[in-house]
Amino acid sequence: MKVKLMLALGLLTTGMTGAQDASGKLELDRASIQPGVERLTKIVQEAITASGGDLNRSQAHWVLAFSTGHYKTDPLGAQAVREFATQFIKANAVQGDQVTSRAWEMNTWEYRNPSGLTLQIGTDPAGDKASVARLWPTTPQVGSVGGHDTEQTAVTLTTELAKDPGAVLILLTNTAASVGAAGAKLLGTNAPAYQQMLQSWNRVAGTQDGASVNLPYVVHGPGGDVPGQMQAVVFVPKTFSSAPIPGKTREEQLNRPETTPPTSKSPNILPALLGVLLLGGGGFLAWKLFGGAGGSGGRGAIRIGDTTFSLRDLPNGRPFCILAGPGYTGEGDTPVVPLSGMPAAPIAEFIRSGRDIRVRALHDDIKLASVGERVSVSESALIPLSLSAPDVPLEFRGEVRGSGGVPKEISKTVTVSYLQGEV
Repeated sequence: MKVKLMLALGLLTTGMTGAQDASGKLELDRASIQPGVERLTKIVQEAITASGGDLNRSQAHWVLAFSTGHYKTDPLGAQAVREFATQFIKANAVQGDQVTSRAWEMNTWEYRNPSGLTLQIGTDPAGDKASVARLWPTTPQVGSVGGHDTEQTAVTLTTELAKDPGAVLILLTNTAASVGAAGAKLLGTNAPAYQQMLQSWNRVAGTQDGASVNLPYVVHGPGGDVPGQMQAVVFVPKTFSSAPIPGKTREEQLNRPETTPPTSKSPNILPALLGVLLLGGGGFLAWKLFGGAGGSGGRGAIRIGDTTFSLRDLPNGRPFCILAGPGYTGEGDTPVVPLSGMPAAPIAEFIRSGRDIRVRALHDDIKLASVGERVSVSESALIPLSLSAPDVPLEFRGEVRGSGGVPKEISKTVTVSYLQGEV
């Protein structure tokens, strides 16, 4: 029975995916990030070697600085550049490394206390790297008018890193060329401060417009795939020097093979069951699972955070749950699931929509950032109920005003789980 349900839900999930793509939603293709990450990795390796370093045997301080002036008008580009950073760290950082995040426009700006924006990669590299995305800035500077000054930011950050010969500075931006609003004064490449910086740091050459490397990505939309591009500008000390990596080399740690669990030798009945499903059994099972002809009810349950809801009790087409910060009492009889660290207001609502569960963001300043492994820039998303992937983490990110009106960036994750069986 479990195998039949898994196959039925797999077929349903395929159908739901197609419907989602046709709904007009724009979505970043995370896989399209990989080629740019590989190019950036190669360029950084070559730059460190040219500066007399050995990245394979030496620790590194990865300093990733995000140009945020375009974040408001280009949310897909903002999502893409953060995904580039996350994948780059996952592909390159090892035990002993440090990761630091900074934000910049016409110069650097503090979106959070800088002392909390450096992560040490310890004895659990996979766990540390999994949390690195929490460092990245998600909003533009307060009062931003757009634009960025690449050279001024490079001078500021290399001065901050003057006593760190193991640092690698990577400026991530929508365009490497400095762009200022009307009346803004740009530092320029001929400025004495910038020229003095180049006596101690190498700016890695690449494209004609000043980038070290282009970082292409793809967005899926109802009209087809849409290409996009970010850029990276890399600075490396003229003499790269750092402590040795403890234990194995960088290459050995990053290429560590995964342990493969033993396979079961039980008879393979999937082909026969698949045939039954394709002849009509799959439709019947799905019909029973999701409550028959009524479109509501069904077997099993879903858990949102620590609260469980029986599928048979969920109304179709209406919210059955509100996600909110502690202290929110709710309106009407819709249950409220608390999410710690969020303001006392509705953050999102969950709606039964036929065979799907839809989550919709409600807060003006807190957005649905990702669903499972996929980055989202929409206010709502479908959550497939699948036995093969029963747990779907939802990440909410945004900025709220703290004490004294100071902006405070928040990021919280709640997991939606599908529970099989009668509940």
